Amino acid sequence: MREIIGSIDIGCDKIKLVVAEFFDNDFNILCALEGNTKGFRNYEIVDDAALIKSIRLVLEKASLKLNFKLKKIIANIPTTYNNFIVSEAVNSITNEDFRVTSNDILRVLQSTTYNKINASEELIGLVPIFFRVGDGETKEPFNKRGKSITARSVLITASKKNVYDILGILEKCGLEVIDIASTGLADYYNFKNDYLDLKTGIIVNLGCAKTEISVISKGIYINNEVINLGGRNVDKDIAYIYNLKISDAKYIKENLALANIRRANPKETIKVVNKNNEEITINQYELTEIVASRMIEILKNVKNSINHLTKKEISYIIITGGLTEFKDFNISLTSIFGESASIGVINTLGARDNKFSTSIGMIKSFNEKLKLRHRTYSTVSDEDVENMCNKDSKVLIPSDSILGKIFGYFFDN
Repeated sequence: MREIIGSIDIGCDKIKLVVAEFFDNDFNILCALEGNTKGFRNYEIVDDAALIKSIRLVLEKASLKLNFKLKKIIANIPTTYNNFIVSEAVNSITNEDFRVTSNDILRVLQSTTYNKINASEELIGLVPIFFRVGDGETKEPFNKRGKSITARSVLITASKKNVYDILGILEKCGLEVIDIASTGLADYYNFKNDYLDLKTGIIVNLGCAKTEISVISKGIYINNEVINLGGRNVDKDIAYIYNLKISDAKYIKENLALANIRRANPKETIKVVNKNNEEITINQYELTEIVASRMIEILKNVKNSINHLTKKEISYIIITGGLTEFKDFNISLTSIFGESASIGVINTLGARDNKFSTSIGMIKSFNEKLKLRHRTYSTVSDEDVENMCNKDSKVLIPSDSILGKIFGYFFDN
């Protein structure tokens, strides 16, 4: 069976969708695209119909590219906060040779969640810290022998309302959500390596409406903070100063502005019509002064948040998200952090832009869950794979929808 997995990341500005395949230890992007978000503002749904339409448009684009309709997906749950609970549980191993099976791992991880989550919150992530089989501690318990298995894990929770509002919207779009994820942990999996897994560091996602700061200790997501500043604030600054519509402000930001004034050129200009129906000329240097000021403010806020999020020694700071793709962003970053922070680099052909960081990370994180239990899984059927390879077949996009259970770690098929 081909292991093909799709993910969707609903942001306040863009909806990002990625479909990827794991094959012979290689990670290949089959589809990576985005569409405008309507009806979703500041991590809240303000117009169900508009958001559903936005998601369906992205799904249709993906269907035309892949030649089949996506039915199952991993979803990122945009939240204003996460809570973290360290939990431990022990279960007996009851099979004849006392070897740990995939189901033993499943059951003990489930046990770490019992009676641990508040009624107003929902589990959106579970990260094993370690397992103990008999008297031996391990990260990979599968097939090890002992009369018992212990698991210590970090449970990541979020507002139940945030979770179920998004799941309800995706159900209406005809998607079965097979796993849910949090931004900080998903982003980490883009940059995860043996060195980072031994250190404590920070992952920062500079988004449209908010900036998310996540603390990762030895590969374990342990804390986070959300700052209510992002790319949308830059758009509002430009719109206010030049009396423009937000859409026009965003256009000139993306096509003229730099993130730092060092290389800004006053001779580079663009003409735009303001709200008074007057044509004005905006030069790059003045525009960049506005943008750079807000960029510096955001980065200073990030730095202040890091200082009180953890007392552990910070070995790395990785900055990702759509704003990092801004021209000369690295200059502004260095001016605040020196050499202690770096822009995350996604070396995945087909989706190298950091705006896809969370979408790609969700898929890689899900694959790690599968490997832990020595399972394989695909969100795509064999028939869909055949259609993808058959250019002559045409995809149909029916309107039916059903939401299956979310399993994440907790799947039995």
